[in-house]
Amino acid sequence: MRRRNVLSKHSTKSERRVYEVLKKLKLPFRHRWLVQGREIDFIVGKLAIEIDGHEQDEEKNNLLVSLGYTPVHLHNSEVTEEHLTKLIQTYKWLLQK
Repeated sequence: MRRRNVLSKHSTKSERRVYEVLKKLKLPFRHRWLVQGREIDFIVGKLAIEIDGHEQDEEKNNLLVSLGYTPVHLHNSEVTEEHLTKLIQTYKWLLQK
């Protein structure tokens, strides 16, 4: 895995919102991380968060699962501080890995 350098101007509004919430929650995370050549929006522990305004990539999901990640897809409309906080609380056990 490696980090891909991406300027914030290339991030979507929803991605910037997730970034700010994760920072506020003081969680260690990686943004736009490459996993075997596939870009993942956010990696938080073993949680792989994808912000989707499009159809899900089943092949990418299968790759993530095979590597021990739990993929979570959020539609742009679901990216609110309240929803993200609940999501993090629900998957808290994955954040320790």
